[in-house]
Amino acid sequence: MPLSPEVAFEQNRERLMSVIYLRMGPNLRVRMDPEDVLQEVAIEAFNSWQTLTEEQNAGAWLVTLARRKVARIMRDQLGVAARDPRREQAMKTELPLADRRTGPVTSADRKDRLALLEEAMQRLSDHHREVIILMKIEGLSAREVGDKMERSENAVHLLLSRALKRLAEELKL
Repeated sequence: MPLSPEVAFEQNRERLMSVIYLRMGPNLRVRMDPEDVLQEVAIEAFNSWQTLTEEQNAGAWLVTLARRKVARIMRDQLGVAARDPRREQAMKTELPLADRRTGPVTSADRKDRLALLEEAMQRLSDHHREVIILMKIEGLSAREVGDKMERSENAVHLLLSRALKRLAEELKL
């Protein structure tokens, strides 16, 4: 049975929300709700579903759509056309964000957890923050991260291990 855009989106919803929230940064979140951006990504995904070549890549494809949507919004809203969105106080985490419940209390709780995570991420070094974002939030492989960060796969795994340990210390887990 072929994968539908609705099912793929629901399977990746929390991951996409994390990518969007963390890439937006606090300045853009003041102007725009990350849930609204998520909805725009969903519409774009449904409208361009036929461009997905392999269903097993649906999660990565959706993350790419989300990253591009945030970059376009940042360019349009904040005038940062040539800048990497991760430089705008990005944060990523191992914090359990998957919560299928809805409602104002759950939404507020989720935002509180993301804010705590963002504060902890800001206290990490740039390399630690980047490796966590790329591998744990965006789902890139160690090889892909190694290519981006100009490191070997083994060095990436070691860096990730140290970064997650440091993040846990910051979150006091």
